[in-house]
Amino acid sequence: MTIPHGAIRFHQQDQTVTFRVEGRGTMNNSLPLRRCAEHFLAGGANQVRVDLRDCTYMDSTFLGTVLTIKKSLDRSGGLLVLIAPSTACCRILQQMGLSDVLPAQADPLPPEATWNDVGSETADPQSFKRNVTQAHEELARLPGQAGEQFKAVTRCLADAANKTEKPRE
Repeated sequence: MTIPHGAIRFHQQDQTVTFRVEGRGTMNNSLPLRRCAEHFLAGGANQVRVDLRDCTYMDSTFLGTVLTIKKSLDRSGGLLVLIAPSTACCRILQQMGLSDVLPAQADPLPPEATWNDVGSETADPQSFKRNVTQAHEELARLPGQAGEQFKAVTRCLADAANKTEKPRE
């Protein structure tokens, strides 16, 4: 059963943590996903699996956050893999030029796994904005047309941040 607004659950086994995305993967659940993944990585996890079989949509912030987690794993010799992306997710990955960057495989869910909710913590506005910006900066590093499009997005985000930081006269 998919959840229209999106929920993320996790299961840890040894040094592997599996995140299961149900419904929509959006900017609203990106920071909780990132913080949870960072917690497991700090605790010694070296493999992150993102199960997308029940995911109906992923926005750019969510994908950029996944890329940020992958970059952390790459630096430490770990591995990030997408599991069984839905048809909708495969289409988004292809359109954004991420099919070659984010490896996918068709593994089954761990049998009799205990799933816990990542949660939907309310982040302070600065942390939320910082995650959105970092996610798009990661997308801007992609080669080709996809990266070029996100370079423009990061310029817009920087301009908006500069306008809100300047004191009003």
